[in-house]
Formats: sequence, structure tokens, C-alpha cells
Amino acid sequence: MEALQRGVLSNNWIVLIFVSSLVLLFLLKLFSADKLKGYATSFFNKGFIEIESEEKQPMISFFHSVFTFFSFLMLSMTIYFIINNHQNDNTFLFSEYLSLSLIVFIYMILRFIIESLLMTLFEVKEVLLHFFLSKRSYLYTVSIGLLILNLFYFYSFQDKSFLISGFIILFSVRFLLILFNNKNLIIKELFYFILYICAFEIAPLFVLFKLLF
Repeated sequence: MEALQRGVLSNNWIVLIFVSSLVLLFLLKLFSADKLKGYATSFFNKGFIEIESEEKQPMISFFHSVFTFFSFLMLSMTIYFIINNHQNDNTFLFSEYLSLSLIVFIYMILRFIIESLLMTLFEVKEVLLHFFLSKRSYLYTVSIGLLILNLFYFYSFQDKSFLISGFIILFSVRFLLILFNNKNLIIKELFYFILYICAFEIAPLFVLFKLLF
């Protein structure tokens, strides 16, 4: 009984993160229900990204800051569920999640800063605007998908193969859509695109693979 009590208490922080994530989505809906719906379905609605590109809204705003934080929570949670080794006693440690989320947070901040600096330095913001809007939009869609995956994983069945498969499928679809919707730009600047993919997309996945195995 005591072990069960300890297990339940140790998992309360996960419930708080889920509740916080749902609150963030509620705030986004209050701010702009149409935008939230557009980003949630951007995998199937290319026109929404085209409209966002034409409006040329700022890269940093309240809406995007909240959505990015939501994405950060879901990405950190998914990676933690995948790499944790405490499933046998149904215990998830907040200290381990905190350490992992700090790494994810630093990565996301550094990535944003480096990308912004490079766009400003080489004066290619207008050229790459659609590309980065596509990446951001599809990340928002993925993060909502991750919320659903995480809820099913935590409350229904803790099967890592289910979570890993869903994670891979979501990010594979995102990657393919980015390629398809920016194919002209990518073909024109193929060498630089390959460097970008290796530095910002493949390297983090390699680190995750090392953590898993």
C-alpha cells in the first residue's frame, strides 16, 4: 500500500503538466480560435501556411510564445516517457524530467537564436520566411499530436513501441511536408539545406538515439 501511495504521489506532476498544457490550448483558443484550428490541421491545410506567409506577422508574439511553450512541454514529456526506466514500479521522477526539459529548452532557444542571427546576417529573411513558417506550423501540429499520444500512453497503456512509432510518424510527416512545400528553395540551395538538416534535425535525433541505446 505504501509503495502504491508513493507511486501515485510521484506521478502528480505529470497530471499538472497535462492540465497546464490544456490550459495553454484554452488560452490560444481564446486569443484566436481560427489560428489554433489552422495550426492544429496544418498537415492537411497548406493554404493556411500560405496565408500566414502573406500576412508577414512577427516571428515572436504572445500567441506564438504560448504555442511554442506548449510544444516544449509536449516534446519534453514525450522524450522523457521514451527514455525513462521506471515503468516497472509505475514511477516517473520529476527531477529526471526537469533535467531533460532543461536540455530541450536550451536546444530550442539556441536554435531559434542561431537561425534568427543567420537570417539577419545573410539578409535572407524574406527568402526563408515560408520555410521557417512551415517548420513552426508543422511543429505546432506535431505538438498537439504528441499531447494525444502522451495522454493515451500515460492513462491507457504504457507501451513504448506505441509512443516511439507515433513520435517517428509525426516527425516524418512533418519533415516530408517541409520538403514538399519548399522543394524549389531546397533544390536551389541544396548544399546549405543539407548542412542545416545535419546540424539542426539529424544531430538532435542522434543524441536521442544515444540516450535510448
